Amino acid sequence: MTYARSRLWLGITAIGTLIFIAILLLSTSFHLEVLHDSPNTNIDEFGRLAAIVLTTGILLVPFDLLGGFILPRRFGRESIRFTRFALSWSRGVGVQSACLIASLWLVLQAGQLLGLAGSLAAVLTIQFLMLYGQKMLAIFTGSLSFDPAGPAPTEFHGRPVSAAAHRDSGFTGSIVGLPGAENIVMPASWSTNLTREQLNAEVVRRWGAIRTGSRTRGIFLAVLINTGTFGMSALMPNAGVTTVAELFSTTLYFTLASFIWLLVLPRLSREGVFESDRFAFDSGIPVREIESAANRIEALHDNEPERSRRLESVFHPVPCVRRRVAELSLRLRSIHGFWNVARTTLFLSWACGGFLARAVHCNIGRPELWVLFPTD
Repeated sequence: MTYARSRLWLGITAIGTLIFIAILLLSTSFHLEVLHDSPNTNIDEFGRLAAIVLTTGILLVPFDLLGGFILPRRFGRESIRFTRFALSWSRGVGVQSACLIASLWLVLQAGQLLGLAGSLAAVLTIQFLMLYGQKMLAIFTGSLSFDPAGPAPTEFHGRPVSAAAHRDSGFTGSIVGLPGAENIVMPASWSTNLTREQLNAEVVRRWGAIRTGSRTRGIFLAVLINTGTFGMSALMPNAGVTTVAELFSTTLYFTLASFIWLLVLPRLSREGVFESDRFAFDSGIPVREIESAANRIEALHDNEPERSRRLESVFHPVPCVRRRVAELSLRLRSIHGFWNVARTTLFLSWACGGFLARAVHCNIGRPELWVLFPTD
């Protein structure tokens, strides 16, 4: 079994475990019996929310160990010592857990004060704050460091370009910041792993995601999906936003709905990749440079340049290199994608207690990829 396929099965197992637990709790109402027995003081509410988040974190420990340490060493992807992995993982879990606890507590306070409308306003606000501070969250969660002088120009068409020093070979950087104030993040290691032409192709592609509006569309769709899904989840039986028990039920329903979105949104993300490829080609980047850059990046990440269409349609928001080249060569249709919407939705789900955000195959056990998910 390949490294990519091993990670895929690990992610399926981790997500399946969380989904099974969510269904079990919702069907038995066991969590309601436990949580309704405690007094509803602010301190007690905060403590119970912390216990919920930390318990979920404990459930993911064996999956994180496999995904972040055992599998990379087994397939020769990383040679990190266990102590270094443990420290990096502990820091990432601590920061993410703190964000989840704070988000849920704020949503609960808003719900108690203003009802569901207040909670939805809190969810919406937290997501935009996360987008605004995404770069800082990446620093704290993934122990990344940024340097304006890196493998790419420090500015491209008025947008700053930052280089991120990292350890994980699968780190791809991203685009961070609110629409209109984007920052293109490139991995510092690409200065040696990619040629100048390949690096330039990637910078142009990411500028294309901004210039075409694909990234903005992806952000607003992700925010809309998370906010709407949370609102619908709060209306389900035994759910709500005024007690810890109700809020936990809401997050369990949200987890089930998020699983469905995991199956639906990759298609829209793939369209965003195709649109960026098309923009780069129309900007004068040869197909061979786009293909060679994609092949090199894929080799650094999962090293799976080809996969079946059926497998890709469900599990992979970034299409394989072969399909990207085929789509670019045909040029038979106009493309309007939602760049990185599938994984942006997962990142922003922290605002809703999104427990699946670090259980997917691309980032499980890899704290550097919990805020800046792998992208094209």
